Amino acid sequence: MPVPKEMRVEILFDDGSKKEAKYELGALRSGDNPHQAGYVGEPGNSYFELIEGRGMGFTNHIDLTGYSVAVEISKTMAYLGDKNTEAVVINKHTNPAVYATRTNQVEALKAALLTDKKSPFGGVMATSSKLTKETANYLIEKNKNEKFLLDVLAAPGFENGCVKMLSEVMKNLRIVDVSPLNNWDKINSGVFGYNMKWTIGNKPVITEVDKTSFFNTKYGLEVLSKHKPSKEELKDIHIAWIGAKAIQSNSFAFVKDGVLLCQCGGQTNREDSAKFANERAVEFEISLKGSAAATDSFIFDRQAIDLLYKMGVSTVVHPTRKLLTTGSLKPDEEILKVIDEYNMIMVRPFLIGSDGQEKAWRVFRHL
Repeated sequence: MPVPKEMRVEILFDDGSKKEAKYELGALRSGDNPHQAGYVGEPGNSYFELIEGRGMGFTNHIDLTGYSVAVEISKTMAYLGDKNTEAVVINKHTNPAVYATRTNQVEALKAALLTDKKSPFGGVMATSSKLTKETANYLIEKNKNEKFLLDVLAAPGFENGCVKMLSEVMKNLRIVDVSPLNNWDKINSGVFGYNMKWTIGNKPVITEVDKTSFFNTKYGLEVLSKHKPSKEELKDIHIAWIGAKAIQSNSFAFVKDGVLLCQCGGQTNREDSAKFANERAVEFEISLKGSAAATDSFIFDRQAIDLLYKMGVSTVVHPTRKLLTTGSLKPDEEILKVIDEYNMIMVRPFLIGSDGQEKAWRVFRHL
């Protein structure tokens, strides 16, 4: 096949205006798989590689979306007035495998790595702030003692000496500076605010980029249970919801004390996602007692609540069903009765429009 050198995207809007983006294309080490060619566009003001290691592949670039999750967690904690604003995320195959938030960057990394002991290996790590020497030294020691490896490390800047230290020990590590992405719009821009994939017959399917988050959007939390969340439980509700947004549908994120304990997505039903996440928690001896479990869509039968309760979950977070005409329209009474029997908490986040009216907030992710 001929090698693509340039790509242009043009969209004609309904008001008659036209926008065009031009990308000079460079070759990647590989595409989605080794037998596929891959290319990356260079539109200008984006992230850049400081240390290329063995070269970035297609999925390495895709997994840099973990930086978006780290920033969202950090900004949400700041919005809530919480001091735990240092967030570390390790992505694996477009999903956050582990993440945590603490007052100190290396402590956030350590907390994240206390959960899933397998998935972070060979992952793409992102920090919400400049990488510290303390964090670099921890990674170096973990590499020497446990042969721990990362494919890519991304941060909005690096303390002096960090890049050299890491590159001398972790030889194939790709190090990426994301500091040019200095605002939420740049991190989540898409092309003109839209994301696109190609389906059969070369048809593009386009979705508006979801930029909604707790810190930049008017929202509400509808607490339907008799048991009301404490301040600490509310923090975990926020952090779990961010996980539910970031994980492939049907998602489940289990969070306690600002740490993602386990997660699963990409299943054909979310009950299976919960079961598989629980298996991971059992494998690594992680207690889910008192955790918040967030999912991207609706829970509508008591079997799911029974399962979550047996796992140790105390708070269930799933979207509002107000104003929706699709999905489960089954009333909440059946599951609320079970929630209250177990003295659990049930919360439904919703958006508030510019007119002050409540809006649906479902967070499926299929990109």
